[in-house]
Amino acid sequence: MSWNQYLYQYHKKYGGQFLAGEIDDGLLVLPFKDRPLVVTLSHADDGRGRSVHYVQARIPVTLAKPYRLTVGAEKKLSGGVNTVLRAVPGLPGGNLLPADFGFPEVTKKRLIRSDNYNFTKLVLGSLDFRNALLACPGERVEVRSGPGEDGLHLITVITDAAIDGAMFGGGGGDWYLGNGEDYMTFYGSEEEREQEARRVEEKFFPRLEHFLDLTRAVYHAVTQWPM
Repeated sequence: MSWNQYLYQYHKKYGGQFLAGEIDDGLLVLPFKDRPLVVTLSHADDGRGRSVHYVQARIPVTLAKPYRLTVGAEKKLSGGVNTVLRAVPGLPGGNLLPADFGFPEVTKKRLIRSDNYNFTKLVLGSLDFRNALLACPGERVEVRSGPGEDGLHLITVITDAAIDGAMFGGGGGDWYLGNGEDYMTFYGSEEEREQEARRVEEKFFPRLEHFLDLTRAVYHAVTQWPM
C-alpha cells in the first residue's frame, strides 16, 4: 500500500501534524474544536497469519453523562437482523434501537445500539450526521465513555472492511492505494510520479475527506444538545 505517502501528501496540502516511520504506520493529527482529530491505520490479524488494516479516525469529546453509541456499517441483511433481534426474547439485542425509532434511511440499513434512546433521538436528528452516514456506508461509528468522572468520551470511526482488499478488488476497494510506495519511489519516472500525485488528489483525498467529515459530524451531533 501507499498509506504513508498518500497521508503525507494530504498533510502537505491541509496541514496538521504528520508522524510516520515504517511502512503503513502513518498518523495525521488535525486540529478540530481545540481537540486532536487523529487518523491512522488500525492493524489486525486475519487469522491466517496476515496483517490487515482498517482506516480509523478518533477524537475526544466531553459529555455530561456516560453515553454509549454503536452505529454499524450498512449491510443488506441489517433490516432482517434488526427484526429478529427485537422479536425473539433472549437474543443478544444489546440495546438495539426500537422499530419505531425513526430515521429509516439510516436505521434500516445499519445495526444501531445505544444505552440512551432519548439522547440518541437527538443525535440521529442531526441532518449532517445522517447525510455523513449515507456518504460513508462502509464505516462504523462508536462513542464510548472514558475513565474518570470528567465526562471524557472517545469517538471512533473505522472502516468495516479491511482496506487491503482494495489491492485485490475486494472489500475496502473504494480506498485508492495505488501501485505501492516502493515502486513509485525507486522505479517511477518523474512523469509517473506527477501522474500518481494527481490521482491521489482525485481519488484518495475525497475518500479521506468523507471519512473525516463523518467523524466531525458525530462530534457535532453529540454536542449539539445537552444530555
